Amino acid sequence: MLELKIAYKYGIVILIGILIFLLDWYNESGSVLNESILIIAGLLKSLYFIRFTFNRIKETAHKEFIFSEFATFISFNIALIVLSFAIDFNCLFRIRETAFTGIIPTENIIKEFIGFLYFSASTFTTAGFGDIKPNDAITQLFVMAELFTGYFYTILVIANIMHIRNSIVRKSEKA
Repeated sequence: MLELKIAYKYGIVILIGILIFLLDWYNESGSVLNESILIIAGLLKSLYFIRFTFNRIKETAHKEFIFSEFATFISFNIALIVLSFAIDFNCLFRIRETAFTGIIPTENIIKEFIGFLYFSASTFTTAGFGDIKPNDAITQLFVMAELFTGYFYTILVIANIMHIRNSIVRKSEKA
């Protein structure tokens, strides 16, 4: 339930990405402006996700919590991060089709978006198969932002696994 209370903040971040996509789709502003807004929003989004997660863990560090709640929180955040970066990558591709190699421009926006969702998930998990690649510095910056965000989440979960384990043990001893 707590995730739903905070979801609107993530929703705003995702809506900004969709708005940028729509601005470019309907050619309401120039590609340089769209790209600049996308870069700033994308980097701020990464910092927001990391800061929010860090603050949430700080809040729960001295409290007893249930592992399933923590796993749900992390899973929810990861899904939103992957989705939001997929939207960013798709926006960047729509602004500049040469931004990525391995994605073919198509009129089927859903098929194209699924390709970027796949790319975002493989980037976040550092699986990166190499079938889709960034072509320039700006696109690489976006990919690095997702890689750093994914690395943060991975390290955060690994670094806290003992705390989670101890919490479960203490909770089961009380039962």
